[in-house]
Formats: sequence, structure tokens, C-alpha cells
Amino acid sequence: MSGLSGKRVLVTRAAEDQEELASLLRAQGAEPVALPCIELAEPIDAGPLEAALRKVRSGSPPDFLVLASPHAADRFLARVEPAHLRGVRIAAAGSGTARRIEERGLRAEAPAKGAGADALLEMLVPYVSGKDVLLPRAEGGNPALLEGLQRAGARVAAVTLYRTVPATRAAPEAAALLRAGGIDAIAFASGTAARGFAALFGDEARSLAARAVVACMGKTCAADARGAGLRVDVVADGGLPELVRALEKALST
Repeated sequence: MSGLSGKRVLVTRAAEDQEELASLLRAQGAEPVALPCIELAEPIDAGPLEAALRKVRSGSPPDFLVLASPHAADRFLARVEPAHLRGVRIAAAGSGTARRIEERGLRAEAPAKGAGADALLEMLVPYVSGKDVLLPRAEGGNPALLEGLQRAGARVAAVTLYRTVPATRAAPEAAALLRAGGIDAIAFASGTAARGFAALFGDEARSLAARAVVACMGKTCAADARGAGLRVDVVADGGLPELVRALEKALST
């Protein structure tokens, strides 16, 4: 029996991004509890994004398109036709992002191991020198990916695709469960979600999180969570499947 069987796990991703992690948790017998700690918003200045889209649509696509999250894939690919990306190498941050790309009839390249900026860079660095790379991403996204591509000699156009902002209100039922000690684990898939949790619950955040196993996806997320005053019990090396496996292991002991 999985260590997650019968456990309630708080899913802190944006409402639009809940389902992938929730499905992975349900497959292990867990009960996902939605408490979005972040919200997704349009860019304040959409000009650079629109300019990049015009280039793609007009037949001047980049050599590489790098999509670092399932949401980035959904948002960007909804604005172009697959034919516009013919001949473009599309890099995905992990298997979940790759699936979103392939669902649109496009080929995606994802790291064989791991996920996130480090894994993407390891895969891309040998190939991007002198190449045009389009990086549509969240405002204020992890700078490591952009900087690593630039150091490798790529000509990078990094444009804001969306903004991630703290949620303004905690889901009442989930918050009540958390305060009652009814949550076994809290899953953070990004540092912004961890910071959003801290902002939502204010002075309560540290003590509420301490009642559950806190799992973070990647070292950057864990550092952000700790910076927000939260204890971190588990750090997963990889994407959402690895986050679930790390939780399963932690809850089995």
C-alpha cells in the first residue's frame, strides 16, 4: 500500500494548474485538497509578447522555443498554429510540459532525467550557441534558465507570457481543514506558491505548515519556502511525479 493512501495533501498550485498534480496524488490513493496560493494574470505590458508572436506567425520563428511549465505551453501554443512552428526545436521542462506540447501535434524534447532550469540547461547548452531562442515565461521567472542560455551563446528573447501573483483569499474548506489539523502534507511546486501560502496565512503560516509534511519541488522552491519562514521536510529532484514519489516516501516512514 502506498504511503499516500488515505492521506490528505494540500495542492497549492494555481486553480488552472491543479489537475495534473491532483491526478498523480489520486493514483496513489491520496486525497488532494485544493488551496490555490497563487493566481495567474496577463502581462502588464503585452507588447514584447505580441511582437514575438508576430514574428512566429509571419514565418520568422526562432531556432528553439523553450517552455518551462505546462501552463506556459498551454498559453503560448494557444496563440499560434502548429504550422508556425515547423522546423522549430521545442524544449519542455519535464514530462508534463512535453505532454501538453505533444497534444497539439508537435514534437517536444524533454530532459531524460530531472526537470526545471538545471535539467533544461544540461540538455540545451550543447546546441544553442549562435541560435535564436524564444523563452516565453512567467514574469520574474527563475533567472537561472535565461542566464544559462545566454552564457551558452544563445540569442535569447525572454518575453513575459503571464504573471504569477499571490492569491487574495484562501479556499474556506481547505483552510478550515488545515487549521483543524486535517492535512497530512503540503505540496509546493514553486517558490511563488510557498510565498503565496505565507502571504495568505500571515502570522499563522509557520505553525500551520509545521502540522504537516512540507514537500517542495526542487532546491529553488525549497529555498523560497524557507525564506518565507516555512519548514521544509522533503525536496524532490525533478518534476511533479518526483514530488509525489518524495511525498510517498516521506509519509511511509
